[in-house]
Amino acid sequence: MKDLLKQIPIFENFNDDDIAYLQKISTLKTFEKNSIIFFKGDDSRYLHILLQGSLKIYKYNQNNNEVMLKMLNTTSLVAELANLEHMPYPSNCSTLGESKILLVDYDKFESYFLKDSKFLLMFVKSLTKTILMLEKTISLNLTLNSTSKVAKHIYELFPNTCHMSHKIRASTLNMTPETYSRIIRKFKDENLIKEENGEFKILDEKKLKKYFDI
Repeated sequence: MKDLLKQIPIFENFNDDDIAYLQKISTLKTFEKNSIIFFKGDDSRYLHILLQGSLKIYKYNQNNNEVMLKMLNTTSLVAELANLEHMPYPSNCSTLGESKILLVDYDKFESYFLKDSKFLLMFVKSLTKTILMLEKTISLNLTLNSTSKVAKHIYELFPNTCHMSHKIRASTLNMTPETYSRIIRKFKDENLIKEENGEFKILDEKKLKKYFDI
């Protein structure tokens, strides 16, 4: 596992001793599709690092509908704020496909690494990305209607959501699958997009962009 750890970008400043200790306090696990990684309220004992696959961070609203807060499909820290604050996980996390995750004993990680500013900066950069993503989500929900949100989602993000069901895509936009599917049919009827094998292809980029370019 030593060679694998060296290839993880967030550990690029670790020397051989650092890597050796990290290996000692870590466990690499493979999770099947739709596996629960943690529930809201679980103790944040481990630092989770997604190495391969895709995850969703989500909650349930008052109507018990799932609301996706974030999707991860690149090497990244998962819910690291809970670790830093020594608080229970504020959301649920599960896999969207088979995924490999590194579980690191956080107490040992913190006492060994986070006294060094260069390693603490790693967390700051990760948190900054999370904040920017949340700001974008808030802005999206406040300024755009459902049709505009779907158009923007397809225009900007569809290469990263291929082979995802309409239900999951709708959850990322905080709308029902029925609403999402209705809007997709509208775009298809207007010859703006086509969908083959779970993948979108934009047929009229200019007209699709008009729905959200305000």
